[in-house]
Amino acid sequence: MDINNDTILLSESDNYESGFRDVFFKYLRYWKWFFLSLIISLSLSYLYIRLSTPQYKLETDLLIKDNKGNLGGSSDLLKDLDLFSSDKIIDNEIQILKSNTLLEKVTRGLNLQTSYFSTGGVRLHEVYTDLPLKVELVAASPDFDYKKNYFIHLINKDQVVINGVKYPTNTPISVDLGKILVTTTNKPANSSNISFNDEFQIKFDDVQDIVERYSKKINITPVSKQATVLIITLEDAVPQKGKDILNRLVLEYNKAAVDDKNQVTATTVAFITDRLNKLQEELGDAEKKVENYKSGNQITDISSQSQIFLQSVKDNDSELSKVNIQLGVIKSIERYISSNTDGKTQLPSMLGIEDPTLLALVNQLGDAELKKQSYLQTIPENNPIVTSINDQINALKAAVSQSVQNLKNNLLETKKLLTNTNSSFQSVISQVPAKERGLIDVMRQQEIKNNLFTYLLQKREESEISLVSTAADSRIIDEARSTKRPVKPVIPLTVFVFVLFGILIPVIVIYLLDMLNFKVLKRQDIEGVTKAPILAEISHSTDLSALLVAAKPRSMVAEQLRALRTNLNFVIPGDSQKILLFTSSISGEGKSFISLNLGASLAMSGKKVLVLELDLRKPKLSAGLEIDNSRGLSNYLIGEVDYKDIIKPVPQQENYFIITSGPIPPNPAELLLNGKIKELLELLKADFDYILLDAPPVGLVTDAQILSEFADVTLFIVRHNYTAKSHIYSIDNFYRTRKFKNLNIVMNSIDMHGGYGYGYGYGYGYGYSYGYGGYYQEDESAAKGGIAKLFRKKK
Repeated sequence: MDINNDTILLSESDNYESGFRDVFFKYLRYWKWFFLSLIISLSLSYLYIRLSTPQYKLETDLLIKDNKGNLGGSSDLLKDLDLFSSDKIIDNEIQILKSNTLLEKVTRGLNLQTSYFSTGGVRLHEVYTDLPLKVELVAASPDFDYKKNYFIHLINKDQVVINGVKYPTNTPISVDLGKILVTTTNKPANSSNISFNDEFQIKFDDVQDIVERYSKKINITPVSKQATVLIITLEDAVPQKGKDILNRLVLEYNKAAVDDKNQVTATTVAFITDRLNKLQEELGDAEKKVENYKSGNQITDISSQSQIFLQSVKDNDSELSKVNIQLGVIKSIERYISSNTDGKTQLPSMLGIEDPTLLALVNQLGDAELKKQSYLQTIPENNPIVTSINDQINALKAAVSQSVQNLKNNLLETKKLLTNTNSSFQSVISQVPAKERGLIDVMRQQEIKNNLFTYLLQKREESEISLVSTAADSRIIDEARSTKRPVKPVIPLTVFVFVLFGILIPVIVIYLLDMLNFKVLKRQDIEGVTKAPILAEISHSTDLSALLVAAKPRSMVAEQLRALRTNLNFVIPGDSQKILLFTSSISGEGKSFISLNLGASLAMSGKKVLVLELDLRKPKLSAGLEIDNSRGLSNYLIGEVDYKDIIKPVPQQENYFIITSGPIPPNPAELLLNGKIKELLELLKADFDYILLDAPPVGLVTDAQILSEFADVTLFIVRHNYTAKSHIYSIDNFYRTRKFKNLNIVMNSIDMHGGYGYGYGYGYGYGYSYGYGGYYQEDESAAKGGIAKLFRKKK
């Protein structure tokens, strides 16, 4: 059992090694292709690296502040409701940072619409800093050609040449379909290897094109799911330009966030200012009335009791005024909630409102409205994100409406109590002397206006301080920084990719050629289709001798034919079986060459051999041997001559005879069926040891199948890189159906330099190299034609 297992493992190992050798030598023979492809790929990688614009990676880190707990004095209930948690959602902030609005502000702020390129060197490279001039597109017509490039250089500080035309500097000038302004700077850029008179290529870009390009290039990712730190990266050819873009982007983001926060505060300041202007007039009128009453009634002061009473009345009136202000704010909020403005109006001021729940809800509503407006700048109304925010706004409005109603009810109750208190004060006032009562009335109105005026002044100062001191909810951790070396192209990776393609392209081409080649190239192409035995393999020969075994008996082909002669002993078991039939699928596969030279090899062994040229349509043997073919087999088949009259000796070889085909008859197949060929073969078997039948191709005519009944052995010739693979299926059919007796295959014209066996061979006499160890007559020429060619110098 162990022996069997070892045998199986050994067989699998041999098959694996054989398959690997097949693949290796299959591609090794095309080594010149690989060498040329690698040279080209390395050259292309050098050009790619040389001509590619290096890209540097820029990075900045931004912290989004977490505002949770900013109302630390709120109750646990409000904390549980999460009313005061941070509204900064990281994904939303990422979208805002990449929004077209911010990028457009960055583009215009840095004047990125104009790009400058130095024309010196192998490729154009962008120049960003230390330029001796600045070009600005003042006005572009709708048909302005942004693809056109302008070549510009300064003559002096007053003149500039643009596309060969002189123009003045520091004044708008008209060019194709637009106006530009060229201004000089005080930086001749000697530190950047740029002289004053260097020529630059100027390119103008549309703002929207720049925004779209950088929106794709800027990458924003959070450090982790729990963190609120964003890493903003950008790849650009000019490090300083990339730094400026990232720093300006963060600046515009913070500025936009501050502006959003200040909107509500600015509304409050405007509301208070308007109220102060009106109160100032009312306060002046009240003070004038007090002055006129005192002067008209000659009153300088009132009693202390009246003074104390007046103070109580003022305090009550002050509280009533505050309640009225809050009710006015409540009405503004109700109008805002009930209006259908889609957030286009600003939130009302919350002046005087001290309810923490309502304050938190209104703040959240305002932030949601601002967030919606920010999103609508980049995405449509029907986007799921906007829909989600709309749902949130509606829910907040409902909560605000409920809270407002509760607060309104409380304020109305308070107002009712304060009003009743005032009524009781009125009854007391009626008991005060008439002049003092009148004075109390006018002073009461003055104090109400004065207290309210003071209160609003205080609130305006607080709002203005808040407006000035508003800070963004983000902080730059690290300003934009650049890598020291370009991140693109990566030279080792680029070279590796080009080398990989340099290897893969020949592999793919060779594989496709092999897939598209429908001819027999190796022994496996036959063995994979049919079980018919391969009796011999004959190499290709460039020698033109018809009898190669006689002309070059030490040649490799001659030795392989001797091996075929030896192998015949294994397929011809009896001495009486001496008729060999030679055929092939199509013409040109070498059956006449094999039959003629195998017959000569048999004759050399002392046997008496006769070859019949049975291809009556296209005879080749007689032409190759230069034998007269005026009388031959066709004359015998029609009864004109006796068979002994057409037997002719083969020149150059003793014991070797031939019966040529004779004149070409009009009906070859019918002649073979008239019975004369059977009689001829019976007669010839008595005189010859071997009879070789050189028949026509079986794939073209039926002659070979007619002759198959007389043959003892059939040798089917398959030519390397000539016979179609589909013909092997026909051979397999003949083998399985036994239409030909004792069918065997002979591989012919194997080109050892053309890939048969991919360089290591199968048959006797040729092995693992092309030198053959000086064993054959062709060894010297083969060596010269093989590896020696690599070292041969041109003459």
